[in-house]
Order: sequence, then structure tokens, then C-alpha cells
Amino acid sequence: MVRSARIHRLVKDAARFGTSADNVRLDWPTVVRRQTDVVREFQPSPSALEEVGVRVFFGDARFSDPRTIAVNGTAVRGERIVIAAGSTPVIPAVPGREVTITSDDLLFLREFPRRLVLVGGGVIGLEMAGAFNDLGADVTVIANEPEILPAFDRDVAGYARKVLEARGVTFHLDASVTGFSGAPGAVTARYTKDGAAGAETLGAEHLGLEMGRLGLKVSPYLRTSVPHIYAAGDAAGNAQLTPVAAYEGRIAARNALEGDRVVTDEALVPHAVFTTPEVAKVGLTHREAQARGVRCDEVKHDLRGSSNGRATGEDDGYLKLVFEPGSERLLGVQMVSYAGAELIQLAALALRTNATAALLAAQLSVHPSHAERVIKFAAHEYHEVCEI
Repeated sequence: MVRSARIHRLVKDAARFGTSADNVRLDWPTVVRRQTDVVREFQPSPSALEEVGVRVFFGDARFSDPRTIAVNGTAVRGERIVIAAGSTPVIPAVPGREVTITSDDLLFLREFPRRLVLVGGGVIGLEMAGAFNDLGADVTVIANEPEILPAFDRDVAGYARKVLEARGVTFHLDASVTGFSGAPGAVTARYTKDGAAGAETLGAEHLGLEMGRLGLKVSPYLRTSVPHIYAAGDAAGNAQLTPVAAYEGRIAARNALEGDRVVTDEALVPHAVFTTPEVAKVGLTHREAQARGVRCDEVKHDLRGSSNGRATGEDDGYLKLVFEPGSERLLGVQMVSYAGAELIQLAALALRTNATAALLAAQLSVHPSHAERVIKFAAHEYHEVCEI
């Protein structure tokens, strides 16, 4: 979806690069068909799992007792159980909610929505806002936080919001939805200005499992409050991200089979939001450092004006870095960049290897590239001191 949207916007703007592309139109059925095909390609093959001894059951799964899962009438018992069921979209419990759709439904609409109201300023809401805006929809976002993307520092999130606003996305922040009216395809949302997804737990609530903020409450070993049950991914409630789910799945499975051997360390898990440009982070944000009492140096840079950005026409960008005083060891990176999802993985390696500004200064970079300016600024000598 995001790729289709980026291409659509680029083609509409092609004349700026010397290519005439008159009468550009959106072929929405092809967009939906292509994303369906891509999703199907990446789904794991049941036969491949069965070849290595995994029994696969399809259907609605629910706990019938602490060691038994019922799947379409079949009872599956386990001495150890890992819940990795993902999450389901949350619809606000307000009047008229039955005429709304979820983000899951939005991706496969039969007709393209010319006007779209999205409730929520988190990752999914922002990705959908950017994509549908690029495809030509009139998009409004209603969020109950004072700024979008609350996991990021406000200046970083605010930069991304202003880019989307400049393209026509309307934001209502510190706002709460009070109700919906109309019918599917013609819905009116009402909100007041004052100021997530729910984890899927397979009906395990009656087993006495403790709940956390986003999902089940788990130990660093991903063990739930019921000793033989573990959780991973959205169900564990640490961070609702695909790489986190894959990472936690391996650890939960190993600890369930071998005993609690491996603890999770998610401090260096890179995050990316696939807006255009992308928003990404890894390590400590400035706000997190202050909350933990960690002394740090902070540096902010506007990434506009790079040779690569000027040449490609993708010239928006913002970079925020957190360093350890004295040693200038890199502690955290946040960015808004057209290459954010790729660059943040390099930043994660820098954090994992305890790279310092001096070490980064010694690294040559490709010219022109988006990474060039990130490396240059990461090696900057002067930083503003963060006050605790």
C-alpha cells in the first residue's frame, strides 16, 4: 500500500523531473490485488512447518482449561503454551461504532474512499493517513494525545506531522471521539477537544492471567503469571511491532522448552513508521533519558539541503541524537528520513557496538546518500546538555 502510494505521488509530480505524465489516475483494484498477492507470498507454508514436525491447526482457538486449547472442536493439550496471537483493532465504545470499519478492513475496500477519518495518532493511523493521502484521499486524523506518535519525542513527531499537514492531512489532537452517525461509506465522526490495539489472549482471562498496559503481564523471560504459559509479540504487550514479535517468539519458545534461560533486551530494537518520509528510532529518546535520570548530551539537525535530497526531490528530514557525556557514546537516535527504515538499522548497530562520536567521525560515507549527513551529524563535536 505504502509503495503504491509513493509511486502514485511521484508520477503525479513527474513533470518536475522532466517527464510528462498527463491524466494520472488511480487503479484501486490493482493496488488491492497486488498487496493481497504480496501478503500471500510472505505467509508461512503449513506444509513446511509440518515437514519439521509441527502440527498445524486452522481455526478459532480458545482456552478450555489451563493446559488445553480448543480449535474448532479439537482439543490440543500442551505442557507448555506460548500465546502469540497478535492483536485486534480497538473501536471506541461510543454511539454509532457499528457503522465504522477497522484498519484491517481499510486495506481491502472494494472502492477507494475519497474522504477518510482515522481515529488514532499511532503507527497504523499515521501509515494509513500518509498512504491514502498520497493516493488522493482527503484525510483527517483524530488523536487523543497532544502529539502524534507518542513513543517519539515531541519535536520529532511534530516534524513528521507538519510534513503530512503540508500535503493536506488534517489533524485534530487532544481530541476524543464522542460518536459516529450515518451509514457505511458515508459516516460522520463527532469529537470533542479535551484532551491501540488490544492484545488477543485466546480467551485466557479466566485462567487468572494478569494484564499489563498493552497485553499480558510477562516477566523478562516472557513467562506470564501462570507458570507454564508464555507470551510473545502483541499478546506480551511490550511493543506492538513485527520485529519484536519475531524476536520474542524465539525467546518465549526457547524458555518454554528449556526453562527460563534467556531474558529479553528490547532497548536496541529499531522502530520504523512507514509514512513518507519514514519516522524511525532506536535506543533512548530524550524524554526516556530524563525519566530515568540519565545524563546525556543532545543534538538536533534539520536534514534538508543534502545533495541526495536535492537531487531526488526527497529533501525533508530531521535527526535527533542522544549521547553519553564525556565519552560521547551514542545512546539513542530518532529521525524523519526518506531512508529512515534502512538508516535506523545502521544506528542500531552503532548503539549495540557502543560507537562514539569519534568512531563515527572516522567512518567514510557514500556521496550522495541519505546516510552521509546522518554520519556527519552523529560525529558532530558540539552537543547541547540535556538537563535532568
